[in-house]
Amino acid sequence: MDTSIFANLKRLLKHSAIYGIGHIVTRSLGFLLLPLYTNYIPAGEFGKAALIFTFLGIMNVIYLYGMDVAFLRHFLLYEDDQKRKALFNSAFLSIVTSASLFSAILLFKAKLFAQLIFGLPHLENLLIFSALILWFDAVGNLPFMYLRAREKSLIFIGLKFTVVLVNVVANILFIVKLKYGVSGIFAANAVSSAFALLILSPVIVRNFRPQVRKTTLFELLRFGLPYVPSGLAAVIMDLVDRFILQRLTDYTTTGIYSAGYKLGMFMALFVAAFRFAWHPFFLSVAKQENAKQIYSKVLNYFVFACSMVFLLISFFIDEIVRLRIFGFTLFGVSYWSSTRIVPVIMLSYLMYGIYVNFLIGIYLKKKTHVLPFITGTAAVINVLFNFLLIPQMGMMGAAWATLIAYFSMAAILYFVVQRWYYISYEWRKLTLLVFLSAAAFFLQRHLSFLLAPVPRLLLVLMLPVGLWIFGFFEPSAKRRILNYLAFWKR
Repeated sequence: MDTSIFANLKRLLKHSAIYGIGHIVTRSLGFLLLPLYTNYIPAGEFGKAALIFTFLGIMNVIYLYGMDVAFLRHFLLYEDDQKRKALFNSAFLSIVTSASLFSAILLFKAKLFAQLIFGLPHLENLLIFSALILWFDAVGNLPFMYLRAREKSLIFIGLKFTVVLVNVVANILFIVKLKYGVSGIFAANAVSSAFALLILSPVIVRNFRPQVRKTTLFELLRFGLPYVPSGLAAVIMDLVDRFILQRLTDYTTTGIYSAGYKLGMFMALFVAAFRFAWHPFFLSVAKQENAKQIYSKVLNYFVFACSMVFLLISFFIDEIVRLRIFGFTLFGVSYWSSTRIVPVIMLSYLMYGIYVNFLIGIYLKKKTHVLPFITGTAAVINVLFNFLLIPQMGMMGAAWATLIAYFSMAAILYFVVQRWYYISYEWRKLTLLVFLSAAAFFLQRHLSFLLAPVPRLLLVLMLPVGLWIFGFFEPSAKRRILNYLAFWKR
């Protein structure tokens, strides 16, 4: 691996580490809410909350209509500050206007939407909170994207951490102190979303001017709008199984499944940290002669890191949910069965991470028009397999349907995008990595002596050892690793 490739990988690692550590810290605070939810809220009520969160996920895509990704892409390619300010103003005013219209409709027709979407008009108050959350989140999204584009990763994570802390405190207040039940979840989210917009106001004030350039706005819409159907399809794959599961089973099963799905956040955190750093990174190195070689190496090390996370969490997930915090187990006893779906959900997030790796050509060649086809096909596969597998396997069927859909999405994108921007990925090394990871996983499941914690941990550590022996790491990478180890021994 030559010096320039290593330098670029080091830069990606730096920002991924900052985003990753920050995400882990902020989401760990959010993770403390799981004992709160699973000990104070019955599974059936939590199932209703899951449906509202599904609604929020779908509406988030509509509220932003691809403006966030379009802004990030054009901001990074523009070098003139005046153009960048015009870009921010046009995108920001567009989002404020449309979000205000959408939320006004939701506020005034909350009971109607509750009846149409959930068949439960008494959820009207949750729809009112949802309208507020969606408006605050949409308006606050662009300032956060601005910080990402400027690679202000420390400021970005610091603000996110503060918002999550407010959310945790608000949840404790509304659920434990005021006994709001499931409504407390959404009241707390509305408070934290409003707080996020407040602390982002300096970014808005510094960049905003009340002007819109029509040409800039049309350029943003032309790039971003194709992300709406693809974004909706992605949300469908990630969330629609809650609706199908509730229809085919009940609210209790849906609640348990949703809690288990949140445990997949261990992998989701890692993938999100990578994704935040990845988009600015691959756009910034695209003009380098060895860009494609860099992208290939990134995929290798990304899948390796995800494999380590997968094995570590899969081996210790039962101990994690039984961990006691402030006198409560991390998950209430009635939710413990949810751990069965965790390995499958983590693999789904891994597939999504691979999909994110393959997006390079779509961005560089401006081929966003194919994304609705790719994600739409995967969404149809997801819905189809949910209906096929849930009656046979219950919530495990929903988990497997999610994995099949994300695998399909990554595979289709790979074969499509290679026609426009060919990258020679190192499939021999990746196959070796998958084989050794799968072997470790199945050994742990079928050998009784691996039930003890220490042998399980040693089995995880055997993965990099095996990869070292079979040549996964380049000689230059090995030398650097050995040099680092020698330094820490001093």
